[in-house]
Amino acid sequence: MSLLMVLLLMVPVAAKAGDLGGGSSGTPGTWYVGAEPSWIDPAKSPIVFVHGYNNSASVWWEGNDMYETALANGYQTAFIDLYSDRDMWENGAMLAQKLKVIYDYFGQKKLVVVGYSKGGVDTQTALVHYSAHQYVSNVITLSSPHHGTQLSDLAHSSSAWWLAALLGNNNDATRSLMTGNMKYFRSITDSHSNSTKNRYYTLGGYKWGSFGSALYWGGLYLSSYGSNDGVVTVASSRLPGGSIIREGAWNHTTIREGSYTFSVFKPYTMSEQQAVSSTFLAAESMTERETNQIVKGGKAEKAIKESFVIEDGAESFQMAFLSEKKMTSLKLRGPDGQEYKAAKIEQDKGDFFKGAWVHTFEISKPEDGKWMVTGPAAAYLFVVGVDSPLDVELKKDKNQSMKASYKTKWIKYDRDGKKKLKEAGKGSKAGKVLDGDLTDPGVYNLTTEITGVDAKGKPFERTVIESIYVDENGKTHR
Repeated sequence: MSLLMVLLLMVPVAAKAGDLGGGSSGTPGTWYVGAEPSWIDPAKSPIVFVHGYNNSASVWWEGNDMYETALANGYQTAFIDLYSDRDMWENGAMLAQKLKVIYDYFGQKKLVVVGYSKGGVDTQTALVHYSAHQYVSNVITLSSPHHGTQLSDLAHSSSAWWLAALLGNNNDATRSLMTGNMKYFRSITDSHSNSTKNRYYTLGGYKWGSFGSALYWGGLYLSSYGSNDGVVTVASSRLPGGSIIREGAWNHTTIREGSYTFSVFKPYTMSEQQAVSSTFLAAESMTERETNQIVKGGKAEKAIKESFVIEDGAESFQMAFLSEKKMTSLKLRGPDGQEYKAAKIEQDKGDFFKGAWVHTFEISKPEDGKWMVTGPAAAYLFVVGVDSPLDVELKKDKNQSMKASYKTKWIKYDRDGKKKLKEAGKGSKAGKVLDGDLTDPGVYNLTTEITGVDAKGKPFERTVIESIYVDENGKTHR
């Protein structure tokens, strides 16, 4: 009886068609096998689906036809639950062990792994750093943040880390996806001898969600960094040494859905599939960011009373105001005294601020000057995206006709991610933090407030958030 119980624990029960609709346990290390197709084509590798951050294995079959589509196309399938809140190192180690078990289960046929979002990073970690490459032929990543996501930088910034923590999203997983952390990860992964032992293919999306949704305000914030799907930029979805299959009008949810993308990546699931001729180079990874954001946050013990400046000549702006509670009395007042209410209020169902209430404002032809935000006591964060000629001027001006000052605050996270040291300072004389200013190993999250006047003497303000990783040798990765 004891031996029988051990065998039952070691071998997963094959799910019949439809059985997976009941959800997954969410227990890390648990894996599931899909129903057997009516005929198994030897040219088709079994597909292992790996979920992303804040997901579980059921993301592939609950509200998603990916599993059904793969089965209908004659594929053997497997799905795995990893830690939803751990970094790529813990998940990669676990996944490497399970890929060996799944490989043996399918008769030692090479596997194809489809990794969604952070699942693609976890997968590469398993194959490269934990030597699971021998069990896999191809890897397909669906909007994976191979260079991190600036939403993670935002979540760990001095403006927002407390709100992310309040919502349970300030953890090892999100910290690992800060762009500075991922810059370091790329430096030790792309040069690894195992990095070329599998074929990697990528898909990226450039469509946001509906107005007011989590994927809309995420897209608004990320628009400073280029085309994006509401969580990950197209540039970040590209893997150095990998091949781009397609970058299309998908948001961060639809890119994982079978009816949207299975037919696109299907040709790259065959066991003998050759790599496409063009590969993506690391030098092409990131685009120059725009300077069109204002970011502020805090915790109002009494009533919220916050302000920001919109410059002369701005065409429009949108504001996403996030809080842990719904605020129907939240108001935005312009310099002329006119008041505005949120055009849309919706709860965030995304990744980095899941559970927050998003209040979205959209203002055309705004008055220049100080804008006020008022509301009841709450913890809050707001992001203002400004459409203005000033963004171009800030790039080319080099402070010739406008005056600007910089004030940088930073938070240092130790390498283990457990200890948080909150610091503030001006860095260099210009108010910017330079590489040489940060020497202790760890990841730093920097928030730089830019204030000044344009060529006409009119005030403006902007916020720039970034992260920097300092390795044990004192080398800066940013």
